[in-house]
Amino acid sequence: MSPRRFRRQVSPELQARGADAEASFQAWLDDSRLPFLYATQNQQSVPKHFKGQLKRPDYLVALPFVGMIAVDVKAKSFYEGGLIFDVSEIDKLAKFDEIFRITTFLACFDPDDPTRTWWYRVGSLTARPPVRRMGAMTIHVSLSDGLEADMTRPLQEMLRDLLLLS
Repeated sequence: MSPRRFRRQVSPELQARGADAEASFQAWLDDSRLPFLYATQNQQSVPKHFKGQLKRPDYLVALPFVGMIAVDVKAKSFYEGGLIFDVSEIDKLAKFDEIFRITTFLACFDPDDPTRTWWYRVGSLTARPPVRRMGAMTIHVSLSDGLEADMTRPLQEMLRDLLLLS
């Protein structure tokens, strides 16, 4: 039997913030009229031999006649002009990106303004130097390193801006 891994409990308040962010993101996708799939978050959604190595994103968004992107939605608080991500989670999303060959993004909601998100391509975060915070390896990412998205505009417009800035 393998040893149990320590998992930090997520407070009900943070769970509710995450659920609200996902609901807002899904409403934005609906308003943008793009086809998408919500990736179920149960234990069976990752194959047994990839458990602990792979994290599935929250949404697969089709860009008709172009391809698909994957998006993991986050409700994050700002810290020193940026956001903090758990290295383990970034590595697991990067593994998804690599295996499935789908560009994967983090869409991070502004806690004070639900019409704004910051987008980061997961692959661009993997080489950042980690720092230990509260027992976990993390990375700090400046807001200016992401693309600010105005969720009052359709997702297609935000993606066009993303391509122009790449």
